[in-house]
Amino acid sequence: MIKIVIISDTHGSYQPLLDIQTKEYDADYYFHLGDFCIPDYLVSPFLAVKGNNDFSTEFPKKKDLVIDGIKIHLEHGDNFEFQVNKTNYIKKIDPDIFIFGHTHRFYVSTINDKTILINPGSLTQPRDDFYGSYAILLIDDNKKISVEKRQYPFKEDKK
Repeated sequence: MIKIVIISDTHGSYQPLLDIQTKEYDADYYFHLGDFCIPDYLVSPFLAVKGNNDFSTEFPKKKDLVIDGIKIHLEHGDNFEFQVNKTNYIKKIDPDIFIFGHTHRFYVSTINDKTILINPGSLTQPRDDFYGSYAILLIDDNKKISVEKRQYPFKEDKK
């Protein structure tokens, strides 16, 4: 089983990144989809892409990877072509999983009868709930993919 932690849009907050790494210590990968707004070295160990509010960063705007034979595309989600016509844009890239942020809303769907779309929402500035969110992407040994929504702050932290 491969476990991938996906976060986005932390907008200058560093503590949530540490909290997520501590809570999800058993993850194989950590992805940050941009608008971290902190120095690059503080984003480690997250594999990150640049968001529209990340001005002084060396991270790329897009990243394509293959994990266990599954094609994954990462980007922030502020790309004009993506916003105008998601279906055509994703069809051109042709990933198995397309992961994006930017909207601050948790979202999971399938497009083109093939590609799973994942938006983890925002840890610190959610627009769809009172609490922040992030996603856990699980890929089992048979390449079955599942996505879980997690809440931040963590439920057990709330008083």
